[in-house]
Amino acid sequence: MAKINIGIVGVGTVGGGVVKALDARIDYFKSALGLDMRLARIADKAASRFSQLPVRDAVCTGDSNDILNDESINIVVELAGGTGFARTLVLEALKRGKHVVTANKALIAEYGPEIFETADKAGVSLYFEASVGGGMPVIKSIREGLIGNEIISIRTIINGTCNYILTQMSTQDLPFADALAAAQENGYAEADPTLDVGGGDSGHKVAILASLASGGYVPYGDISVEGITGIAKEDIKFAAELGYVVKLLGVIKRNADGLDVRVHPAMLPKGHILASVSDVFNAVLLEGDAVGQILIYGRGAGEMPTASAVVGDIIDAARNISDGCPKRVPMDYYRADKKAALVPIERIESRYYLRFNVSDNPGVLASITSRLGVEGISIASVMQQEGGGEAWVPVIIITHQAMERGVRKAVREIEKEAFVRAPTQIIRIEE
Repeated sequence: MAKINIGIVGVGTVGGGVVKALDARIDYFKSALGLDMRLARIADKAASRFSQLPVRDAVCTGDSNDILNDESINIVVELAGGTGFARTLVLEALKRGKHVVTANKALIAEYGPEIFETADKAGVSLYFEASVGGGMPVIKSIREGLIGNEIISIRTIINGTCNYILTQMSTQDLPFADALAAAQENGYAEADPTLDVGGGDSGHKVAILASLASGGYVPYGDISVEGITGIAKEDIKFAAELGYVVKLLGVIKRNADGLDVRVHPAMLPKGHILASVSDVFNAVLLEGDAVGQILIYGRGAGEMPTASAVVGDIIDAARNISDGCPKRVPMDYYRADKKAALVPIERIESRYYLRFNVSDNPGVLASITSRLGVEGISIASVMQQEGGGEAWVPVIIITHQAMERGVRKAVREIEKEAFVRAPTQIIRIEE
């Protein structure tokens, strides 16, 4: 039984959870799985963290080079985050023939081709289950469990911060700013929540899922990403009256023109399987040509759920090393020269929720519907609220299936009219 040595860089929230999880299970891994693993070194600049963790006999250091330079270490676990230091660390570890485990979604989404090509040349592997969905085994499901399927579509709620905020807006009738403040107070949102509420976090994860599902490379910068900062509590209210809930949704669909990949707020019918995913929970709804639909649901972040996925990857790496097959599940398609053909957002088709804030005057509704008609946009329903003494009123229109380009053009023309008092709210509807 060969000794497999592990080095961890970064023992903050997730890294600390990994140390705890390994301490709880490492003896079991040896006795039941035949994997003689040892946490050999830990690196973190905050030395105070070491005394709070069950490090056993691991050598603790403030310098990650101590892990890179230790030839006995087989697996490097990168949990420092970011795309600067982490990228340099991961590339150097791979070049030195060490397998790497990471939870770093931004790193994979933005530098995946470089990293996987480096691993391929070095004859080692990079494991990244924890980069998408925290403790939910989404990546393993796509790469291994569903390998006999062509993935037709993925719809996902993949950011717990945004889902918590939208849930609070819905259940507590809060405006966005108050719901965000509640998320920060409860530890569900960062002090700077831009990456979450702006859609970037979901975009990174969706780019990774789209690459896996398509068997090509989907660059993060090529997908359309919208956040939830523009969602008003009025939209949540109107959606409920119309039988919908609002979620930040990642959408991946195959169609005749290529791969449709996007992140944006969407209205889901209340009976939709994803509509009941609330608070900080995440879900991924996959559809394969052979298996049909599968739902993976759980906590998408947090200390121990994410640590669970990291430890699972460590075990995979250790098993592959022990069995002499370090590249058992290859990633050779994740290359810059194998980019997937994406459908531009302007060419997608959807149903739409449109909220116009307009003067409460005769002829306004007729003008709006006429302009939509010019672009061939068919109206499914109209809802107009009384002004309640205000000089303007919201006009809600639900469209039938329409082309994004036509909807955007119609809205631009409508907003040139003097009766429009504020920018139009546009939310896509996913059935």
